[in-house]
Amino acid sequence: MSSEGGQKDQEVTMVDVLQEEQEREQDANAVLGGSDDQHCTYSSGYVPRQALYLCTTCVATQGENQTPAGICLACSYKCHEGHDLVELYTKRAFRCDCGNSKFEHKCRLEPEKEAFNEKNSYNQNFKGVYCTCARPYPDPDDDVEDEMIQCIICEDWYHTRHLGEGVSVPSEFSEMICGCCMGKTPLLASYVNNTAEVVADCPLKAADAPEVKSVTTFWPDGWRSRLCKCEDCHVKYKELKIEYLCEESDMVQEYEKQGLNQPTQYEQGLQALGNMDRSQQIEVLTEYAQMKEELKSFLATFAEENKVVTEEDIKEFFDGLKARKRRRVDGSDLLA
Repeated sequence: MSSEGGQKDQEVTMVDVLQEEQEREQDANAVLGGSDDQHCTYSSGYVPRQALYLCTTCVATQGENQTPAGICLACSYKCHEGHDLVELYTKRAFRCDCGNSKFEHKCRLEPEKEAFNEKNSYNQNFKGVYCTCARPYPDPDDDVEDEMIQCIICEDWYHTRHLGEGVSVPSEFSEMICGCCMGKTPLLASYVNNTAEVVADCPLKAADAPEVKSVTTFWPDGWRSRLCKCEDCHVKYKELKIEYLCEESDMVQEYEKQGLNQPTQYEQGLQALGNMDRSQQIEVLTEYAQMKEELKSFLATFAEENKVVTEEDIKEFFDGLKARKRRRVDGSDLLA
């Protein structure tokens, strides 16, 4: 795409597309945290942290018959393909509900499950809404661009503009605790000064914690390691059911690292190509060249109309490419 008036020509090359695909896959890997897409996590019990989904096709999410339930990644593929799914990002200490008494069908991967997972915790996200505004995400009726941040205690997500009056998001922080959860955990007030800023040195004993204000707080890197670990505080953590705050492994950042350590399909493809014999390599490279020509023709239409290529356009191209390849494999093109 190009234009006159001193603007530099802009074009999307094959390298740009592959790089963009790789970056998108890395983002997805971070969210999935190395989750298994073939086996239900039910047999692993209450998994410390995993990606979860809400199936609105199978479970009522509105009205009097609200039945909150979460399913793991593998079940979203194997048991709920083609259904309407809501991504819940990650939740801690959760056991997959797919196929239990909340569903009309059994899980295809783990047919025998208990009727309920009694230790599961369900917030309003399992009804498809978020934040103090209790709206879906993305919200079709909200045209305001706003970042959403997850509270590490209730694990709900909040628009930055709904975090409380006068609350400003710092340029750098590690984790956030919403005002409601701060009000329920007075022990944490030992680490916060009168301006709701987190202090790093010398926490008070839990029994001496000052009166806490229900105000959103943002916590810096390494703050969990500075939590008081005395016996009194451990008792308080247990009473408040926040023992996990003492564990760095509970952090979403640590979970995401597991996924980022996974090789992308692009990297796996390069490795697989190196393991092929000469004839197989030629076949793969021929398909690659064909894809490159198709992409070139696809991008040419944007150049002719002087239109900018968006991420959605590239996704549409690859989705179409995959569909055409499936038709070639099953022979449906030959029957058309």
